[in-house]
Amino acid sequence: MLQTTTQETGNKMPVIVANQPELGKTAEKRLSIQADLSGFSFCVTDISRNKLLYLFKSHFNWDRAHTDIFIRHIDDCIKSHPVLKQQFKSVDLIYDTPKYTLIPKHLYKKGEELQYITKLYQLEDVEEIDIIEDLENEIVILFAVNSTILNLLREIQPSFRIFPAIFPAMKHLVNFHEINKIFFKYNKGETSIIAFEGKRLLFCNNFPAQHFNTALYYLFLAVKQIQFNPEQTTIFVSGSIPEIELMNMTKYFSKIKYFRNSEIPLKDHINEMQLSLLTFKL
Repeated sequence: MLQTTTQETGNKMPVIVANQPELGKTAEKRLSIQADLSGFSFCVTDISRNKLLYLFKSHFNWDRAHTDIFIRHIDDCIKSHPVLKQQFKSVDLIYDTPKYTLIPKHLYKKGEELQYITKLYQLEDVEEIDIIEDLENEIVILFAVNSTILNLLREIQPSFRIFPAIFPAMKHLVNFHEINKIFFKYNKGETSIIAFEGKRLLFCNNFPAQHFNTALYYLFLAVKQIQFNPEQTTIFVSGSIPEIELMNMTKYFSKIKYFRNSEIPLKDHINEMQLSLLTFKL
């Protein structure tokens, strides 16, 4: 049976809201963790059966100027959930960061990662650079990660893979059957937009957006820049978009879908938007 827990937290520390599941043998099970502006969430899936076994979501709005508060939130979530300390066949961290850059694989020079990133962003002392190759799109993604968060996770899972939040979208959106398709993610503070024409990547960027109208403005700019016809474009939504805003979007875009893994449906539409990145194979 699927077990789901939810925490709604503000500045208070999170509390335990459900007993831990007994997952039994974990040889074929995958732990996926997501850390972004909306909170800290994770799920456990049975790889062999494509089955969701456990889903945890904590809602914690934070801004990047107060990362220390978010780290305390993560630390408390970890201590409250012993299931995170079990052994898994694979462990993946999906980390949402605006500090990333895409480099065509044929232009990438190993050893120059710091130069690539610092030309675009100022790194904090606690940030380190990670690298992921997107073979499908023949690009290399460099991204900054908070090392304190990584160290917290290493205390419970010594070995795990790290992916920027844009990676699941890029890896899987390219294979969706639609021709003109856009991944549109919004959490209060930021929006991410990725566009494909068939299998060709046309656009990928993050923008600051304290309000949804700002995010929608950037979406319109992207559509205009890549010259997509809104009536012939499918928008795959993700993040924390209010229902009323989704309804308003239908005035401009006739095709709006949740960005979801059809093999592991989350059923609840809020979870489909906020947590579907967790369910994709990486």
